[in-house]
Amino acid sequence: MSDTATVDIPEHRIDAATLLRIKSMDMRARVIVEGFMQGLHRSPNHGSSVEFSEYREYTAGDDPRFLDWKLYARSDKYCIKKFQAENNLSAYMLVDLSGSMFYGTLGYTKADYANTLAATFSQFLFSQSDAVGLVTFTDRVQEIVPAIRKRGQMHSIIVGLAKSPKSNTTDIRTSLNEIAPLLKRKGVVVLFSDLLAPVDDIKGQLGYLRSVGHDIVIFNVLDPAEIEFHFDQLSRFEDLETGQKMFLDPAAARDAYLRKFNAHFADIEQLCKNMAIDFFQVSTADPFDKPLRHLLSQRMRLRMTRRRHG
Repeated sequence: MSDTATVDIPEHRIDAATLLRIKSMDMRARVIVEGFMQGLHRSPNHGSSVEFSEYREYTAGDDPRFLDWKLYARSDKYCIKKFQAENNLSAYMLVDLSGSMFYGTLGYTKADYANTLAATFSQFLFSQSDAVGLVTFTDRVQEIVPAIRKRGQMHSIIVGLAKSPKSNTTDIRTSLNEIAPLLKRKGVVVLFSDLLAPVDDIKGQLGYLRSVGHDIVIFNVLDPAEIEFHFDQLSRFEDLETGQKMFLDPAAARDAYLRKFNAHFADIEQLCKNMAIDFFQVSTADPFDKPLRHLLSQRMRLRMTRRRHG
């Protein structure tokens, strides 16, 4: 289990449509995390390129009382459970709940998917002894759960995610401007949003969060219809934030839409690259293990970097 920048995490399909039928968000998050961790433990790569964050290899001088004999029986490796001080991060889940996030063509919305991701990531990180907090926002901050590690924290996060937003409109610039001072402790900021806003509206705020030492991960959550624009009949389209409606021939509009859509997200991806921000575009059709693998890879890289500079 050596420190390495290469993180090879196996894929295990955790189907979104099936899991979103589970009404309890808390139960849904637990099922996803347990399935993901079981898949990792079953992986034939165990002990090579996959380094479990809750263990580290035994070295001379470690207290043998902390050896995990069950893990030894499975892997033939001497490992100890990591102390909390070695393992702890502060993580903040930032969830966009503006009107456009309540669009969906698969029987659930982008907000359903993003909330489930936020609950799942919180459950996973909390199980790894990390302090986890939550901020939801529309055109302004809606709900705040400070990033701490205490009994009942996951319940507070689930309750925060379950509350309906008080506004449908978007103002990501103002929201991020309000959020930045709330993130007192340097940590990992995970943003879930469709990012259907001008690039300049997020540039300054993301730059500020990076400048004060936060590591940022963005999960750009989009519906497949937005990515592919597969409509084929004259349709009435409605802006979920303004209520404005218009009839449109998709065949005539498709090329122009896709050009603008792809250019917009290429600009955002380049912005993130310039700022050393991890950017992942996910479709609401994607199985939940895909973004979880991204998060685990980022977390492992961050811990390795901190070790090298710590």
